Amino acid sequence: MADVSSETRALRVLAGGLSIIAVFAWTALPAFRSFANLFDMITTASVTGMLALGVLVVLVSGGLDISFTAVASIAQFLLALALARIDLGWTGSTLFVVAVGATLGAFNGAVVTWLRGSAMVTTIALLNVYGGALMFVSDGEMLYDFPDFFSQTVLWRGGGVAVSVQLVAFGVIAALTSALLNRTNWGRLLRATGGNRVAAQRLGTSVWATTVSAYAWLGALAGIAGLMQAQLVQAVTPGALIGRELDVIAATVLGGATLTGGRGSVSGTVLGVLLIALIGNVLVLGGVSSYWHSVFTGAVVLAGLALQGLHWRRQRALTSAAVTAPETP
Repeated sequence: MADVSSETRALRVLAGGLSIIAVFAWTALPAFRSFANLFDMITTASVTGMLALGVLVVLVSGGLDISFTAVASIAQFLLALALARIDLGWTGSTLFVVAVGATLGAFNGAVVTWLRGSAMVTTIALLNVYGGALMFVSDGEMLYDFPDFFSQTVLWRGGGVAVSVQLVAFGVIAALTSALLNRTNWGRLLRATGGNRVAAQRLGTSVWATTVSAYAWLGALAGIAGLMQAQLVQAVTPGALIGRELDVIAATVLGGATLTGGRGSVSGTVLGVLLIALIGNVLVLGGVSSYWHSVFTGAVVLAGLALQGLHWRRQRALTSAAVTAPETP
C-alpha cells in the first residue's frame, strides 16, 4: 500500500508543475506549448527519471547513494567498447548494462553496510574513485562507433508527436518499480528496514541483504539510464553524466521521499522529475543563463525540504497533543 503522506506531497508537486505551465505557456513562451517541445522535454527527462526511481528505492531502504552517475557512465562506456566489436542488439545491450550496473551497485551497498559510516560520505568517495578510474582508462575520448540498431530512437511517430525508446523505458521502469515497492514482500522489507532498521532486524529481516539489493537495483537502473542517454546523443562521453546528482536527488526528495528512510512513492518521484524538467525547459526557452538552472533547482529543493519539515513538525505536535490529552470519562 502506498504511503498516504507521500501521495499528498506528490499532489503538491503536481500543483506546482501545473502552475508553472499555466504561467509560462500562455504568456511570452509560445514554443513551450508545442507538443514537440513537451515530448522532447519528457524524453530528455526520462534519463533523470530512471536514475531518480533507483535513488527512490535506496532512500526508502534508509540508505543514500551519490555515485550512481559514475556507475551509469562506466556501464555505457563498457557497452560502447563491446558494441564496437559485436552487435548485441537491444536485448543484449540492456542485459549487459544491467549486469554491470547491478554489480557496481551491490558493491556500493556492501561497502556502505560494512563500513557502517555515513552513506553520503562513502558514496561520494566511490563517485570519485569510479569517475577518476573511468577518466584514466578512457583518457576522456568520445566513443561513437555503434551498430545500426542503436540509431533507432523513435518507436512511433504521428500528429507531431514522437514516442522514443527512452520514454517507453521510463514508463516500464516506473510501473515495475511501483509494483515492486507496493505489491511485493521485497517492497515491504525495504520500507521496514528504512523505517526502523533495528526493529526490522529483530523481526528476522536480513538488513544486509535488503540494503545490498536496494543499491543493486539503483545500479541496474543507472546502467539502463546510461544506455538510454548514450542512445539519445549517439555518443559516449566519459563523465558526461557526472554532475547531475543534484537534479536526480532533488526530483526524488520533491516527490515526497525522505532522507531518513521508509517513505517515498513512484508517482511523487515522477512528478518531481517533471517539475525539475519544466524549470529547466522554461529557463532555456526564456533565454535565461544556464547557470541559473542550478540556482533554481537548489532553491526548489530547499523549499521542498522546508515543506517536509513543517509537515513532520505538525505530525509530531498532533501526536504529542493526542498522547497528553486527558481522557474523558
